[in-house]
Amino acid sequence: MSITNGLLCDVYLNLHKTGFLSVRAAEGPDKGRVVGHVSAIQLEDCSFRVSEAGRQRVIRDRCKNVHATVRGRVVEASMEATPAPCLTAKHRAILAAGGRDTTYQPYYTPTFINRETKHPVHAAKTVVIVGKFVAATGD
Repeated sequence: MSITNGLLCDVYLNLHKTGFLSVRAAEGPDKGRVVGHVSAIQLEDCSFRVSEAGRQRVIRDRCKNVHATVRGRVVEASMEATPAPCLTAKHRAILAAGGRDTTYQPYYTPTFINRETKHPVHAAKTVVIVGKFVAATGD
C-alpha cells in the first residue's frame, strides 16, 4: 500500500531521516506498517496521540522513541526532500489565519500543546506538518 488520499494514518517525526515524517497506516491490509516517508503532509479530522508509557521511557532512558503521533486522513503529501510549495503555503496560511502552532516535548508536557498559549491540543479539523513544524486549525 502507498500513501493515498483518504488513508487513515499515524504520522510521526522520523528519528533517522532528518526532515522526513513517517506515515504508518491505521487501517487496511498494511495497518501498523510504515507505508512511506514524506517531507510534508496535510491531514483532516485529526487527533493528537501520546503513549504515556512511551513518554515515560523517553524520560527514564533519555533516548528518543516513537510514542507521539498525529492521526488523520491524508489530503495531500509531498514525497520530495524539499516540501512542496503548496503545502508550505498552506502551513503559513493556517498560522496567519490564527491557527495553532503545535508542538510536543516529552520532558515538559504529556500532550501536544499550542506553542503560544501552552494549552493542550487533542484534536484538529486540519493539520499541515512541514518537517517538524505542525500547524492545526479547527476543533
